Amino acid sequence: MKVGRQVERWQSPDGHHLLRIFTRGANCFYFVELSELTEKDETFWATTHTSEEHGSLQAARNAALLQLPWLKAAM
Repeated sequence: MKVGRQVERWQSPDGHHLLRIFTRGANCFYFVELSELTEKDETFWATTHTSEEHGSLQAARNAALLQLPWLKAAM
């Protein structure tokens, strides 16, 4: 599991997806997507995507926009 400090957070308009962008230093950013899942009448958040590391916050944002279709509507 990667460890870092959260620098941005975005939630989908329907409330079922969450993007968290973290930094692990000046030139190291990555993002994690969590999705709301329901199984056997229980609802919980689960990690559905973890990105590779990017050299800047903007590069991490751009990669998230390309990989997560719901994100444009949230920003």
